[in-house]
Amino acid sequence: MTIKTIREDFPLIKNRGISYLDNSATTQKPRVVIDALKNFYENFNANAHRGIYKLSEDATAKLNESREIIARFINADPEEIIFTKNATEGLNNIANSIERSLEIDKNHNIVATILEHHSNFVTWQQLAKRAGAEFRIADYDDKKHELKDISNFVDENTLVVAFTGMSNVTGIIPDAKSIIQKIRKKNKNVLIVIDATQLVAHKRINVKELDVDFLVFSAHKIYGPSGVGVVYGKRTILEKINPFQYGGNMINRVELYDSDWAELPDKFEAGTIDTPGIFATGVAINYLEKNFSDLERTEKELTGYMLKELRKIPQVRILGHNSTNKKGNEYRSVVSFITTNVHPHDMATICDQSNVCVRAGHHCAQPFMKRMGITATTRASIGMYNNREDIEELIKAIKKAIKIIG
Repeated sequence: MTIKTIREDFPLIKNRGISYLDNSATTQKPRVVIDALKNFYENFNANAHRGIYKLSEDATAKLNESREIIARFINADPEEIIFTKNATEGLNNIANSIERSLEIDKNHNIVATILEHHSNFVTWQQLAKRAGAEFRIADYDDKKHELKDISNFVDENTLVVAFTGMSNVTGIIPDAKSIIQKIRKKNKNVLIVIDATQLVAHKRINVKELDVDFLVFSAHKIYGPSGVGVVYGKRTILEKINPFQYGGNMINRVELYDSDWAELPDKFEAGTIDTPGIFATGVAINYLEKNFSDLERTEKELTGYMLKELRKIPQVRILGHNSTNKKGNEYRSVVSFITTNVHPHDMATICDQSNVCVRAGHHCAQPFMKRMGITATTRASIGMYNNREDIEELIKAIKKAIKIIG
């Protein structure tokens, strides 16, 4: 499909007449996803796993179909896919389940990186704080634009290592496979968690090839609906740890003074989950996979074009985006920049006046911002429906802001 054809699949892009470049925050939804939600509510709406009547069984079948699609998408088993409201809830559930299942004390340490979104930073910071464990932070070399070797922070007492699959600030993609291999050599029993919320829309993921223990992402960043998060967990680990949330569907037996849990994946899905949204997520993934090659080509072309045009503007400084370096890091379609004398919030406001949507702020990554000596950036991020005209409108808006303020 061409970009023009793909753009026609997204009603909001057509209806609003905007250059939408905030895809790292959330993506727009193709017509097939919107129709899937309508289709479910009109033809399949019932509480999955609850009824023995045909309508409930149909809803359960749709839920199971989507779980299989999502599992296949990342090369997992369906029983290893857990649904949450979003990736943030998924990370918190992992941390709290680990806390309830393992003895954690001052002799242990937990490792994260300075790049992390708050969801994959504060979650582990606070677990370490509650347990009295050491919280270690792998740093970033802002001159070489490289994440420092995470394995250097790992020892025999490391319990968890959590790192991003792709920074939502600079677009850097650490070499996850190499990182995990190095970590395993230092400590084969460490639990490794990847926040793939940004990565999953841009690069194919194979959880078994990576040998990762947990991986999370959100549907709304892969052209699916809001309100659906996905947690992958290795079956052998999920079977050993205890659930964090209790309630309906996740129990096997309840007695007056004791209970035990259902089999996977139900064990970790307490209460009524968003079956319509999960059904639409499966549709979104099928759409993404169908257009993945076009997406990669679009990203490469437009990111290169954006960087080329931004570098022509003397007042603009781009964060990151060097070429692939010796450590195997690469960059994708997230571009953050700062502009001399123009605050990012002012830049975003003037862009909005030109019908260009960009993000301004710390991007829920305050430690990373402080590490780079800044408080905020303007961020433009590319989706499959973007085109050269969107980038041209962005560049014109930036020049306008500089002329007005700078």
